[in-house]
Amino acid sequence: MMSRLCLALAALAMFAASAEAQIGRQGGPMDITSDRLEVIDAESRAIFSGNVDAAQGDTRLRADEIQVFFDQNSRSAASAASGFGEVQRVIATGEVFYVTPEEVARGDRAVYQIATETITMTGNVVLTRGENVITGSCLVADLATGRSQVNPPQCGGSDGEPATTSAGRVRAVLFPSSSGEEENESDGDTGE
Repeated sequence: MMSRLCLALAALAMFAASAEAQIGRQGGPMDITSDRLEVIDAESRAIFSGNVDAAQGDTRLRADEIQVFFDQNSRSAASAASGFGEVQRVIATGEVFYVTPEEVARGDRAVYQIATETITMTGNVVLTRGENVITGSCLVADLATGRSQVNPPQCGGSDGEPATTSAGRVRAVLFPSSSGEEENESDGDTGE
């Protein structure tokens, strides 16, 4: 019974620290649900597994497994008792979906680095915005600037894994907007 209470308190403290992480532009608390939770205090790590859904505002990160790593060097007074500090990085594996109101990114693995506000998604990446679809082997999205790259020269390497060279080609299927078509029709030659 005592170990369950300690685990529950650790999880609650972790959620307080997780609220500082930003997966979306709106901020606020990060609400994570899953089938299971394992907390490894000695490694400053929490592993959510089974149908994991992390939501923050109107942004969602869904995956088979999400690991949350904490920086013990930045522990606040509130989190010091539990051993958790600020969220350092989040690694999502399995079928990974990063969903915003404007777009959906899908891949096999994603690493979100809090300090640089970047998400690196690898493995059969598909980025969809409206009807437009872009595919590649790697997507690097800078959430602070809004700049994204598909198959950049170097991919990954920020989570202890070695950086790799992006393989394959980028494919984009882009549809003209209906408003653009209307403008072209009104600006075009009327044939008179």
